Amino acid sequence: MFFTVQRKLWANRILAAAFVLTVLAALGRAFTAQQVCRDTVRLHILANSDTMSDQLLKLQVRDAVLDALPAALADAPDAEAAAAVLRANLPRLQYAAQAALRQAHSTQTARLRLERCRFSAKDYGTFALPAGQYTALRVELGNAAGHNWFCVVYPALCVAGATPRYATGAQNALVFGRYQLRLAAWDALQKALHR
Repeated sequence: MFFTVQRKLWANRILAAAFVLTVLAALGRAFTAQQVCRDTVRLHILANSDTMSDQLLKLQVRDAVLDALPAALADAPDAEAAAAVLRANLPRLQYAAQAALRQAHSTQTARLRLERCRFSAKDYGTFALPAGQYTALRVELGNAAGHNWFCVVYPALCVAGATPRYATGAQNALVFGRYQLRLAAWDALQKALHR
């Protein structure tokens, strides 16, 4: 009887410890996700409509805006500095978007602004971003009632030839798919066993 009570006490302690560790791990992941949101600037383009021609036009404007991104964006030390570079270059980016529309013989207008936007979690295949509030360069074409296209301009995840990296290993792991749940007690036990 005594051993049965002791086993139950130990089982309850182990379950409580596992619960606490799970909550702490979830809080750590949530903190890292907030860091990713804070350290990312997204590009968000909304097409005029869902017609094939408007969707193709959206991609032409995307290419023009990406080509017009200033080189200083890649050298920005953080997302705040990247946003400042974009803000200073909004007229240039606006011109590039309008030029792409004119070249396609479209009467639509492009409206660009830098703002905070809520995004759902998104898996791009080679990387994934958590849901949250991000700074975004928003490009609205015409009525902006069509499907959107979005990517990341800082760090440069959708700019050809760029090598994107976040400030911390945990952020890189979360975004690029190598996020590991690590427990200090488990790591210490593993280290002790392998001596």
